[in-house]
Amino acid sequence: MKTPIDLLKSHEIKPNTNRMLVIQHFMDDHKAHSLCTLHELLKDQMDRTTVYRILILFTDKGILQKIPCSDGNLLFALNSGNSEKKNNTHFRCKYCQKVENLPDLPEEYLQRLTDQKINLEGIAFEGYCMDCSQ
Repeated sequence: MKTPIDLLKSHEIKPNTNRMLVIQHFMDDHKAHSLCTLHELLKDQMDRTTVYRILILFTDKGILQKIPCSDGNLLFALNSGNSEKKNNTHFRCKYCQKVENLPDLPEEYLQRLTDQKINLEGIAFEGYCMDCSQ
């Protein structure tokens, strides 16, 4: 696994203290976070606007991916790193917030969705993971 500095540099992002705090947090817990929850965790180190700008930068550079939720929130999670993926389907545990990348959808299914002009970036399944459902 890459170090936070290596990850940032490989995406042409200059490491600084705030960026390192944010990326380290994602790398340590492998969970998805909203702007609000991440700011709450880091409020002693940086303001909400700084957290937002870092999330947008990391998303634009491909380090993070956006995951829409059924409640209207937008979550951010580490990108799987697989640029060959045709879709970004995810499973998110509603209790512990752990996010897992799911296998690609079948080609026939994707073609049908493309014909319907559905945004494939927004496919997210929600429920309870094996650890939280017991």
